[in-house]
Amino acid sequence: MKKISLYMMALLSMMFVACDEDFSTEFVPQTTIPESSFPASAVTVTPSVTSINLVDLMAAETEQPIVIGTISLSAELPQNTILKAEVEISDDASFSKSTTIEANSLADSKEISVMPSALSDAYFNNITKNPAATTLYVRALLYTVTDGSSVAIIGKPGENYFASQSVAFTPLNKVQISPAYYIVGGPNDWATSAANKSIKFSHSDADVYEDPIFTVVFDAASEGDTWFAIGDDEACAAIGAGDWSKLFGVVGGNSQATEGQLDFRYKLGADNSFCVPAGPKKIKVTLNMLEYTFKVEAVNVADAYYLIGGPGEWNAESALTMQFSHSSKDVIEDPVFTYTFESTGSEMWFAFGDKDAIDAVGAGTWNKLFGTKGDSKDLSGSFDRRYNLDGEHSFCVDGAAKFYRFTVNMVEMTYEITPLNFQQYIYEAGVNNGWGSTEQPLYCADGNGTYTGFFYAKEDSWTDGKGAFKFRGAADNWDNGNYGTGTLNEADLTGTLIDDKNSGNIMPQPGFYRADVNLADMTYKLTPINKVYVVGSAVNNDWDNGVEMTYNVEKLCWECDATFTEAGVIKFKGNGTWDTADGNWGGSLDNIINGSNDNIPVSLSGDVHIEFYPLCETKAYATVTAR
Repeated sequence: MKKISLYMMALLSMMFVACDEDFSTEFVPQTTIPESSFPASAVTVTPSVTSINLVDLMAAETEQPIVIGTISLSAELPQNTILKAEVEISDDASFSKSTTIEANSLADSKEISVMPSALSDAYFNNITKNPAATTLYVRALLYTVTDGSSVAIIGKPGENYFASQSVAFTPLNKVQISPAYYIVGGPNDWATSAANKSIKFSHSDADVYEDPIFTVVFDAASEGDTWFAIGDDEACAAIGAGDWSKLFGVVGGNSQATEGQLDFRYKLGADNSFCVPAGPKKIKVTLNMLEYTFKVEAVNVADAYYLIGGPGEWNAESALTMQFSHSSKDVIEDPVFTYTFESTGSEMWFAFGDKDAIDAVGAGTWNKLFGTKGDSKDLSGSFDRRYNLDGEHSFCVDGAAKFYRFTVNMVEMTYEITPLNFQQYIYEAGVNNGWGSTEQPLYCADGNGTYTGFFYAKEDSWTDGKGAFKFRGAADNWDNGNYGTGTLNEADLTGTLIDDKNSGNIMPQPGFYRADVNLADMTYKLTPINKVYVVGSAVNNDWDNGVEMTYNVEKLCWECDATFTEAGVIKFKGNGTWDTADGNWGGSLDNIINGSNDNIPVSLSGDVHIEFYPLCETKAYATVTAR
């Protein structure tokens, strides 16, 4: 319970004093309020209000108190003792989020009351800034004050309340925040952009009065300066009727201001549109609609970034060997870059920069590198150029993990460092295997986060003819890694991964694939395997074509009927080549390895049925049974 004050006024004093002696009525707050000797059973407070409309109350010419309850006593107060009251309010019945207001007690009417302005401030500053009508929960706390200074709460502290009630409550609308805002103009036609509202600010899922921050990143104009304004749905609709005055502009008229106040054009008396001079590819705008402030940032993303320090040296030559990985998308469309490095086992310090910053290091200038805005050992946060940070502000990891993945978003200017201790297996889960009900493992041979496995991408009624799957870190749940698509380049079947329960499914064309997943840099590659053959001396000594197999989507295996001409050896061959990427499986029936030079011995001859489960290294096997 948050206290606004615990100062007691003397307005109730004369009603409750047992004698008329003069004494100080100043209330002195105490760290711990003891329980009063005056019994709670001797006090009755009758609730007096069922609804409170602050809009109406504050519009009155003279502010009048709100009566919360009427007091009656069944026993006489001790000598030189008066009653004081506070009112506690909350937006939920449990009072889990509450605040207290000093009550104005009216001696002549025996009433506990609060001033509308005090209630308004308490609600706005401590409960919520949302002006929506709601239910407000109210209760009173009563104290005795003896000899003007000795304070005690009536009843057990935290247990006894009076006049508990719920009221229909309409707060003041101190700040008007719309649910959505849009860029009008910018790279688009002004009237058209207002009509289609194509550039919308993003916002969290929180109430706009709890989180008043709105952000947007949009393309700069293709030529010249970028001019724009900001509007909500009402402003955009008004433009359709020829009224442009409801848009927001810059207070003060400096259109190129990067930070400042904004307000409606009709209040400013002019357009006062925003302007970003020609140069950047993207523009980022951040609004605080509770404060009516803005920030405009030009966004430029380089084609490449490099780590300096860390596992390498603090020089330009070393940095240029440690380039961040990036998807095949344009860097403005996808501004996320990743670099994964192996730990040294002890503290590692590093920074990063674009080619310009690294070249500057080679020339003896270090302040163009990027550093953290927070503590060097923070695993996430925001960053900026060193010349804006007044110091090095290098990043640091403790070296306890085997690897570290360093991810930067060059539009949002944020970073995340993920300690990595890669497990031996991850698992494919998709339509093909009931989303993981049957294990489809991928194997990491060297602990560096690169996994390989084989599986069939199967379509479903909702996938529009595409296969659908994801990867996860556990065989039977999504809690230890939920790796879905960030991107998928259908031309070469490569893409980036996101570890997030909201990440999308990977959806290539249906078919059987070899999957190479790199959790170090969160990338993957799919290799289609359209055909598999069983070849070898047992198959009439045919090492070229042998017998073509068919994939059984129910059994999750390749299978065929064959006639072995002898009890000899076989291998499995993908796509008709001996390329390991396409599948070149040898070893033994119970331990089949892709890329193995060893042939697989078979003891049967004659008519056989073969089932081949490629899966991954250490998990692949085959069965050969007589027909």
